[in-house]
Amino acid sequence: MRQRFSFTFSGILWLTLCLCGAVWSGCSGPEQLGSKASKPYLWESLPHHPQLTWHRHRADSAALYVRMPAFEPLHLRSGGNTPFGFSLDIELVVEPVEWPNQGEVERPPTVLHSFQWKEDADPERTDLIERITFPMSVGRYRIVHTIRDRHRESNVTGVTLFDGWSQDAPVRQLAVNLDTGDPAWEHTLPAGARGGWLVPADRLNLQLERAHLYPVDSFPSAPFLDRNRAPLTFPEFTQRQAPRRLTEQDAAMLPEGDWSGWGLVEWSAETGTHRWVVEGESRPWIAAVRRAHFPVMRDVDELIRATRFIATRSEYKAMRDARDPKLALDEFWLGLTEGPQSARRLIATYYGRVRDANVHFSSLKEGWSTDRGMVYVVFGHADRVRRDRAGETWIYGEEGDVNALVFRFTAVDRGDDFNAFELERYPGFRSPWEAMVSSWRRGKVRKR
Repeated sequence: MRQRFSFTFSGILWLTLCLCGAVWSGCSGPEQLGSKASKPYLWESLPHHPQLTWHRHRADSAALYVRMPAFEPLHLRSGGNTPFGFSLDIELVVEPVEWPNQGEVERPPTVLHSFQWKEDADPERTDLIERITFPMSVGRYRIVHTIRDRHRESNVTGVTLFDGWSQDAPVRQLAVNLDTGDPAWEHTLPAGARGGWLVPADRLNLQLERAHLYPVDSFPSAPFLDRNRAPLTFPEFTQRQAPRRLTEQDAAMLPEGDWSGWGLVEWSAETGTHRWVVEGESRPWIAAVRRAHFPVMRDVDELIRATRFIATRSEYKAMRDARDPKLALDEFWLGLTEGPQSARRLIATYYGRVRDANVHFSSLKEGWSTDRGMVYVVFGHADRVRRDRAGETWIYGEEGDVNALVFRFTAVDRGDDFNAFELERYPGFRSPWEAMVSSWRRGKVRKR
């Protein structure tokens, strides 16, 4: 049995009392995917691993799609003859940051939308998927979202910025996987899928120019090397496209929702990043296509590439050129440790960090090969992460201690890249970098 209930409250007072100002104030509150604001990028230890897709599906409302593995919520039953089931709460705190006539009218109230999501256990199901809708007036918003497991008494929380203002906002369209009928979770599709964009009725006459950037195969320079890098940009558009009207036959390959009068743009999901630009507009629609098992690494070539941060040039070249790359990779890791047991632990730590970096830092490049990914893989999660409008500060050690290691990442506009943060490099990072790489090469790295 499936049950869902929704409740709505409004007022700045509620937000102040319950969320203590969230991320933009100094007190603790919701943060990105975690239970500690100081450590927002922990992933493996989270009780749940939801994926979210947001959509401005109507002029007066928005939708949120949620997916998580079916085994993650705790399934209980209320009595001996009742079926097992899960019970989740979804809370959305919607805070206006821009609104019509902003200089003349008072700030609209912050609104809390609460939903209960209950279903009986289904052993045949691998994923849980839900769609919720909530009212949204014209404006731009900061949304704090919390998913809480009532049975487990645990939650994960995150923040998103939502454009409910512009007629050309990309969030008005919905990227979909036409093979599964799901939204493109977090605007990402697996390689080889049939992709699509659902286009609202008032946009069916637009003309699109599509460009495809193949995966970028490059590594960031070490934190102590200040080297200028060329910005990543898409090539010239390779295809012109226009939406077609949906038909009854399309219904089976679309996500839940009312798509009456909508159109569809179909495309083949080749690995890389795809961009569509509407003629006469400047805001692109972006969808990433990753290898099927992303964010995990499985192919030997990928596993070897990821060792670039701790392998010497000669070791790295030998593994890439080896007749038996798998054997060469095994010998590399065994050579850093005292035996197979410690090698397995070291491998799990290293590639676990690679996976976490892919989850959080991916852009036109996979997350592990970005500046933040490089620091995360080698040093682990910082003891404290501070965020502001200009970027992030990662602190290793006690904050304020002269011996603390501090990395500053600045959000940058680098060509067509998105989610791009650039490390402020400094020659003084050479010593801690080399010491940390040496720890990896001695197999003496603790899990953080």
